[in-house]
Amino acid sequence: MKAESKAESLAGWAVIAALFAATTCVESMSWNQLTAYTPIYLRELHVSAAQVPGWIAAMSSLGWILALPMAPFWGVLADRYSRKLVIVRSAAIEAVIFGGWALSTSPWMALLFRSLNGFILGNTGVMLAVQASTTPRQRLALAVGIVGAGSPAGRAVGPILGALLVHLVDIRGMLLFDAALSALMAVLLTVVMRETDHARPADLRVASLLRGAVAEIAGKPLVWRLFLATAVTQIGLWTVLPYAPIYIARLAPGDTVTAVGVVLSAVGLGQAIASPLWGLVMQRFGHVSVLSLTSVGASLALAIVGLSHNIFLFAAGLFANGVFAAAILTASMAVMAATVSPERRGAVLGQILFPFYFGGVIGPLIGAAAFGAGQPVVFGVAAVLSLAPLVVLLTMPRERKVGKPA
Repeated sequence: MKAESKAESLAGWAVIAALFAATTCVESMSWNQLTAYTPIYLRELHVSAAQVPGWIAAMSSLGWILALPMAPFWGVLADRYSRKLVIVRSAAIEAVIFGGWALSTSPWMALLFRSLNGFILGNTGVMLAVQASTTPRQRLALAVGIVGAGSPAGRAVGPILGALLVHLVDIRGMLLFDAALSALMAVLLTVVMRETDHARPADLRVASLLRGAVAEIAGKPLVWRLFLATAVTQIGLWTVLPYAPIYIARLAPGDTVTAVGVVLSAVGLGQAIASPLWGLVMQRFGHVSVLSLTSVGASLALAIVGLSHNIFLFAAGLFANGVFAAAILTASMAVMAATVSPERRGAVLGQILFPFYFGGVIGPLIGAAAFGAGQPVVFGVAAVLSLAPLVVLLTMPRERKVGKPA
């Protein structure tokens, strides 16, 4: 009986880890396809070439602006009410968004559906909280690694698969494909995942849970500094990310759909490979040392991209930047996983991507403003912002400059 219970436990956490990995893979894949082919989609909606950067900025930023006020609450609501409901909600609304984009007949209609992305955020931290609650301690690192592999895998597969779908069934067909996958994940999550018991704080009021999560983050210097550094670097990333397909199309005339897919999938593949490797390197050398060096590497790579007029050099620089930039999310997740209190796990980990949402608001607006000044300026701004981990961590008090979480 005891052996049977252990087997069920093993199967339970492994199935949940695989399901969460698939969910984050589909989510990442779909959103990366949307980002990669938004310029082409806008032209199908009869937006002139001169107006495309402005519409990209509006569509990239508006959803994040609406999302920011709600972002801190998803993990809190998951701990207060239902972690399962918060996770399923995300996949279900994604299906609505991609379906809406596929059926849109004007850029204003597409903008309306894009603004709904504020209602899909906050699921990653809650998934990690559920995984931690259902996994034996000795298997937790493996389980987190499996779940964490989903998002970079989606970034690697998304753009190139999107190119194939655009060629086969056009861009609207690609979006309907993404909507169907998201709906399938919502059904699987509903059927397979169970609402599990987990440690809860004594005070379950939403405001109290949120204050407790913020207090845990603010009370750990390395954690809140990583939050700050991540927010600044994400502003830099979103300064260039929505507009990269335009530059790729300029440098690779001809089959621009395939060129965009190949380059952006290569960047995603680099991130997928680099993320777990950075985790191993950080165990050996510490978070501060690795982040300081990788921020310099990311900045130099973006500078090269900004000055390149050759598609191969452009792609190589973007690939290198993705590899270096992968270090900061790995560091943030590692530090939080090691320091968060079990009873506040959902609430605290629910905030882990808040800096990414903030970057998604500011970055596209900066990119649109700099777009007219040319490629070197757009990528130069991002290169400067990529130095944030170096600047923030070097200002830590000497006695706190440690590479390992407290």
